[in-house]
Amino acid sequence: MIRALRLDAPAKINLTLSVVGRRPDGHHLLDSEFALLDLSDRLRLMPGSIGLRMDGEAASGLPLADENLAWRGLVAGLGGDVDRACLALEKRIPSSAGLGGGSSDAAAAWRLGRAWRGLEDAAGEDDLIALARIGADVPFFASGLSAARVTGIGERIEAIDSIQRHVVLAHPPFGLSTAAIFGELRSEEWGRLENDLLAPARRLRPELDGLLEVIAEAGGEPRLTGSGPTIFSLAADAERAGALAGRLRDAGIRATVTRTRVAAASIERITEED
Repeated sequence: MIRALRLDAPAKINLTLSVVGRRPDGHHLLDSEFALLDLSDRLRLMPGSIGLRMDGEAASGLPLADENLAWRGLVAGLGGDVDRACLALEKRIPSSAGLGGGSSDAAAAWRLGRAWRGLEDAAGEDDLIALARIGADVPFFASGLSAARVTGIGERIEAIDSIQRHVVLAHPPFGLSTAAIFGELRSEEWGRLENDLLAPARRLRPELDGLLEVIAEAGGEPRLTGSGPTIFSLAADAERAGALAGRLRDAGIRATVTRTRVAAASIERITEED
């Protein structure tokens, strides 16, 4: 007998991110290459009293219940019937960091809800459109792809090759508002950088310049993921990744070493015997 379902919710990086236009409603149109990371949150769905339980190093300050993206994803996956549904979320991905943690949690909870109902673990076009209302990155995380080109406002997804690479994440001690970043973005900056949001991020947070310099001086190629503030650099192997992370830590910057994934996470069914 299955007593719970478990699923990891991976973080992502944006290998590229270009702003290509703006809709009449004000939403920016993007063209971005996403890649999943081994760094993940973990979700468990089980019968019990209704609610969301959170713990983990990155859980502090996150909203509960209806305001939480994971809970909203679960409600959608269960078709609105959350009677006796208990969702436990172990939070490891820093929030408001450009790593997509909340959106990944929403997609994972949606998948768990569908599996609980005995539905296929797959997202159709209508599902992706509905999930985009929860968050622009949610459709990618629900797509089942480990790497993809994502366009529009996040609803158009095309598979690209997955290549496993070591990744060093540098975590600044501050957050950045996505709305503020896009508000600071200038149209003449569209399509100029690997991530068009880096220029406005640097204007809002000049402290990023020092972090970029540390990575570059250590032989890395610093890039912004999402709207930041996390900066990442790809590394050829574990040794180089560890050396770069060490340089960052020596400079007082928190760093995480992880890898890109070559496959999306799969749902685990936990039985009475497990």
